[in-house]
Amino acid sequence: MQKTIKALVLLAAVALVSTGGQAWGANPATISVTVTIQNLSVSATGPIAFGTVIAASQTVSGSASTVTNDGNVTETYSLSLANPASWTAVQAAPAAEQYALLARFNATAPADTLFTYANHALSTTSTASSGTKFAGDQTGLSVAAAATRSLWFRFNAPTSTAVTTQQTITVTITAAAG
Repeated sequence: MQKTIKALVLLAAVALVSTGGQAWGANPATISVTVTIQNLSVSATGPIAFGTVIAASQTVSGSASTVTNDGNVTETYSLSLANPASWTAVQAAPAAEQYALLARFNATAPADTLFTYANHALSTTSTASSGTKFAGDQTGLSVAAAATRSLWFRFNAPTSTAVTTQQTITVTITAAAG
């Protein structure tokens, strides 16, 4: 019996040394784990109406589309367009049955000379905004949640066309995190 007590005391001493001299209890511990799902969302006002324009002319929209980050993270916008049935978008001065639609983030209406084909022309391929791409005094790059941008357009009409009815060009704005 005495050997058993000595063995238990020795075992208790080893247990205290191996745990740093602390005795451990069986109390539960809890950890709170939280998560927020990323929400990428963008909205834009419209439509933008240029009205009747003269062939081979260029004109800046009379109003901007207000683009809003409706998500809960910083977003970067990409822009693209869909051609109407009879015309083809180009990223240079248009010819017959071609047009150019340029877009620029700017607080107020920009002069038509501030749009450049290299930085502002839309295409059917989605293109991400940058410090220069689609940029004016605002950009579509790293837009904070709930922030808005004003998106202005310049339309360069075909030099000639057989189409004299109203055409609709759909512009798509896509949000990505960042």
